Amino acid sequence: QQLNTIKNAKKQAQKQAVLPYKPYTQQQDFHAVGATAQERLFLAGNRCGKTLSGSFEMACHLTGKYPDWWTGKKFDKPIQAWAASVTMEVTRDILQRLYLGDLKSNHTGLIAKADIKNIIMKRGVAEAVDVVRVQHSSGGISTLGFKSYDQGREKFQGTARNVIHLDEEPPLDIYEECLVRTATTAGHVLLTMTPLLGLTPLVERFLASTKVSSRAIVRASWRDAAHLSTAEKARLRASLRPHELSAREEGMPVLGVGRVFPVAEEEITVLRFDIPAHWPRVFGLDFGWSNPTAAVWLAHDVENDVVYITDIYSKSEATPAEHAATLLARGQGTDGQKIRGVCDPAGQSAGQADGVSLMAQYASHGVALERANNAVESGLMLILERMRAGKLKIFSDMEDWLREFRVYRRGRDGRIVKRNDHLMDATRYAVVSGLALLVEPEKIPVLEREQADWRTA
Repeated sequence: QQLNTIKNAKKQAQKQAVLPYKPYTQQQDFHAVGATAQERLFLAGNRCGKTLSGSFEMACHLTGKYPDWWTGKKFDKPIQAWAASVTMEVTRDILQRLYLGDLKSNHTGLIAKADIKNIIMKRGVAEAVDVVRVQHSSGGISTLGFKSYDQGREKFQGTARNVIHLDEEPPLDIYEECLVRTATTAGHVLLTMTPLLGLTPLVERFLASTKVSSRAIVRASWRDAAHLSTAEKARLRASLRPHELSAREEGMPVLGVGRVFPVAEEEITVLRFDIPAHWPRVFGLDFGWSNPTAAVWLAHDVENDVVYITDIYSKSEATPAEHAATLLARGQGTDGQKIRGVCDPAGQSAGQADGVSLMAQYASHGVALERANNAVESGLMLILERMRAGKLKIFSDMEDWLREFRVYRRGRDGRIVKRNDHLMDATRYAVVSGLALLVEPEKIPVLEREQADWRTA
């Protein structure tokens, strides 16, 4: 897999180094979020121009020359920078070629030859550059060093850096070392990669960071890459193995033995609209503490039997009284009627401190809940059937829900991986038991838990 990635990227680098950079929307977004985010991940499929974006931005920072459309981070003084990839040969063939072009010819890279003051070659790797010094528009000299992950973390220790471009996923210890190198300079780490290693801790760091202003993720697939023709996409798909396709085309991490809901986002997302007053509504609630308490609201278009996810809530380390205040604030329909709720049946269990169940505590704060059916597998299949039949939709601005949806997966033993799944659980309660509650107002019986799937680690 890594060899194929290297070959494809090398071919693309050879083409891109001589082409003008005309960014598409996701590339522009990657640059723009640099105005606030010091850690950025461009998570994309192969051939989506992610490496070119990181390299172009580095060239701008090294020279101090920015295009008129630029809205991202700017450096008005020379910078100290690194660029690195998997091996020194890959760094040379991809990043070095994009930055500097062909050193043996007049083929220029993203840094104009007139701005290159001097080059120091690396020992032991043919035609590989160790350090290049670049003229900055302020009058000083920027310095760029080329590195590789196979050199180990120790080679990334030392002096502070203003910008570091990491192309393809590094080991976590190297990434953390790069964060240390940029900490004292308020510097930036640019990570451009296709997630061929799966849902690693580094990928999870970004997927779980939607509310961290200093960290940002931008995603792109072949749909976003205007330079890829329909014929080229078809050729690439035919050349890939099925289990690689989601990573190489969509930029989606390979998730164990598979996603729980193998459905494309565009098939279930819709633009937000005003919910008709006569549509019945319900919410599902999943209890938590260190892990968040999560709620998902549904509206049911009964005539067409389409369920819409219209609102979500997720918060850690808050009391039932605090959660209840939010649930009550959001719990009024447009007709003034309270929206009913179903919850994790574990909420019926007595609390360790005073013997009062969570459901009773919520009831004391004005939120009456019914116990949900917690049959996991049958509930997941019901949701999947609705998704594939076009009977379950979600408003496209529900990014936290979509983030969980993307990584909701089974492990190699076939069991659900119980991490980052609280909105998914709340959705299951609402779809399985909440919709039934709207039809039959009596309490819903709780079935036996499926031991093989309950809270599987």
